Amino acid sequence: MSGIFGILDARAETDIPGFLVQAATRLSHFSWYHSDTYIAPGDAVGLGRVGIGILNIGPQPVISPDGRLIVLMTGELRDTGSLRRRLEAAGISPRDHSDPELSLCAFQVFGLDFAREIDGDFMIAIYDTADRRLILTNDRFGLYPHYYYCSNGRLVFAPEVKGVLSAPFVERKLDLTALAEYFRFQQLLGSKTFHQGISLFPYASVGQFDLKTGDWSLRRYWDWEMIAPDPNVSFQEAVIETGRRLRRAVERRTEDHLRPGVFLSGGLDSRTILGLVPPRTPPPVSATFGMRGCQDVHYAERIARTLGSRHYWFDLPDGRWVLEHVNLHLTLTEGFHSWIHAHGITMLPRLREVMDYNLTGWDGGTVMGHPVMVQPAINDPVDDFALITRLYGFLTQLVTWPGMTEAEERMVYTPDYRKQLVGLAFESLMQEFAPYQQMNPTWRAEYFFMMNHDRRSTHNMNTITRSHLEVRFPFWDYQLIDFMYSLKPDIRSRHALYHHVITRETPRLARIPSEKDDFWPTANRRQRQLQSLAVRLRKRLRLYPKRPTLYADYENYLRYELRQWAEAILFDTRTEQRGILNLPYVRSLMARHVSGQEQWTIGKIAPLITFEMMMRRYFD
Repeated sequence: MSGIFGILDARAETDIPGFLVQAATRLSHFSWYHSDTYIAPGDAVGLGRVGIGILNIGPQPVISPDGRLIVLMTGELRDTGSLRRRLEAAGISPRDHSDPELSLCAFQVFGLDFAREIDGDFMIAIYDTADRRLILTNDRFGLYPHYYYCSNGRLVFAPEVKGVLSAPFVERKLDLTALAEYFRFQQLLGSKTFHQGISLFPYASVGQFDLKTGDWSLRRYWDWEMIAPDPNVSFQEAVIETGRRLRRAVERRTEDHLRPGVFLSGGLDSRTILGLVPPRTPPPVSATFGMRGCQDVHYAERIARTLGSRHYWFDLPDGRWVLEHVNLHLTLTEGFHSWIHAHGITMLPRLREVMDYNLTGWDGGTVMGHPVMVQPAINDPVDDFALITRLYGFLTQLVTWPGMTEAEERMVYTPDYRKQLVGLAFESLMQEFAPYQQMNPTWRAEYFFMMNHDRRSTHNMNTITRSHLEVRFPFWDYQLIDFMYSLKPDIRSRHALYHHVITRETPRLARIPSEKDDFWPTANRRQRQLQSLAVRLRKRLRLYPKRPTLYADYENYLRYELRQWAEAILFDTRTEQRGILNLPYVRSLMARHVSGQEQWTIGKIAPLITFEMMMRRYFD
C-alpha cells in the first residue's frame, strides 16, 4: 500500500539510513513499488514514501523555497482549484499543481489544522527544520491507515506495522487485550494492534513530535459531533439532495485521466456507484469474483450488461486459491483480517492491467441507512446498558460469521490465559465506546461502528486492493457524510431513502434484483410488491433458479481442500508451546466443523488460524 514512513530520535542513537532501507524494503511488495527517502542534515530524522505508481508519482519530498519545510504525502486532494484560489488570496502561489505542493502551501496559510481546510484521502508528514518538529496529519476518516510507536524520545511511523518494526528499539510484545478482542470480535477495536506500544494513527488527527525534547502530542481537528442536525429536511428533499451529492461525489473522483473500475457485486452499493459514473470512452471496467452461478456473479453480470461496462469475472471454484494467496493476504493485512476475507485478492494482477483505481461502494449501505444501525434500539435506546449489549451482539454474532460464545471463550484458552483474557473483550468494548457517549445520541452507535468495525475490519479489503490499485470512496465524501448524518433517523430507515435514490438517479438498476433477497430495489411500491410476490410464489413452486448465495464457500473449503493446511497450523508443536490455546478444545472445535453438524463454525476457527500465522510472522 502507498504510504509514508519515518523515524525521529531525540537521543540520536538510531541508525537512520539503516532504518530507511529496511522499512522501504519491507513495505515494497511488488516490482512496481517505488520509494523516496530523506535524511535531515544534522538531525536524527529520516523520512520516506512508498508508492504503487498511480497517485503522486512525482519525486518526494517537496521542499519549501527557503528549505525550511520538508513534505511527504500519500493519497490525494480534491477540489484543488478552490484550494488554490484560497491560497493565492492569502498571498501564497503554489509552484505547481501537485498535491504535496498544495499541502505545503496549505500548512503555510492555515497552520497546524490545515487538514481541516483541505478535502481528500491522505496522510501527510511535514518536518520543520527550523523548529525541529514533525507534524503528522490525515483525512477526516483515516482512509490511509498508518501506525506509530513513540517511547523514550523516539518516534517511528509507517503504513504497515512491519515498517514500524523495522526500528530496532520497537518491542515485540503481545497486547493481550487485542488478543481477547480478536478471538471474540474477529477484529481489533480503537487504535490497538497486536503489538503493545504500536497504535493506529487516529482519524482526523494532528500529531506533533518535538525533536528537541522528545515530546509527542496528538489531538483531533474534526470529529463526528461537529455535524449539525437538520430536522427540517423532508424525505423528498433528502432524496433529491442525497442523489445530487452522491452523483457529485462520483464525478469528483472520476474527472482525471486515470482509469476507473468498480468491484461489482449484486448488492446496492457498487451498482449505484457504477451507474453514476459519467459516460466515458472507453467505458469503465467492472469486476466480480465468486463461484460460478452464485447470486453476486449472476446479478453483477446483468448490471454490467445494462450499463455497458467492460466486465471481468474471476471464478472461485474451490479452496485451492486460498492456499495460493494466503501468505500475501497475511503480508498485506498483518493478521487484522482473517483469511476468510481474502476473496478479492485473486483479481488484482489482471485488473492492474486495465484499471488504476477501484471506485468502491465500501460501506455505502451504512451511510445510506443500514437497517441494523437505523432502528429504535440503536438510535433511541432505553439506556447505555442496552446499547452496549446490542453493540456487543453485533460484533460477536452479526456483522461477520458468528464468533465464539461466552462458554467457548472460557474453553479456548489454557488455564493461565483464561484468567487474564475471559471477559476482557467486553471490558475493552465499553472503554472504546466511552468517547462516543457524549456525541449525538441518535448516531453515536453508528459513529462508533464506522470507526471501529468499518475502519478496523472491512477496510482491510481496501488495504488488499491498494497493493495493486488505488481506491476512491464516493460514499465517504465529506459533503455527503455531512448531509446524511444531519437527517432524522426515520428518513434513513429500512433502505427507503436508498431505494428512492436508486430509482431517481439510476432507474434501470432499480429493476435488477438485489442478491440479498432477489427483489427489485425500486421505490415504486406497487412494482416491488408484485415482483416480490412473483419471486416468493416461484420459489415456493420450485420454479425459481436456485443459485448459491455465497460467493466463496469457506465453510467447505476448510472441511476439504484446506483441512490439512489448517490442522498443520493449529496442532503444530509451535502452537502448543506458545501456551495460549487449549488444544483439546481446539481439536473438538475442528471436529465440530468437519462433521458439518453445525453451520458457521468457520467464524470460531478462522481467527485462531490467522492469529497463529500472525504470531509466527511478526513475533517469532
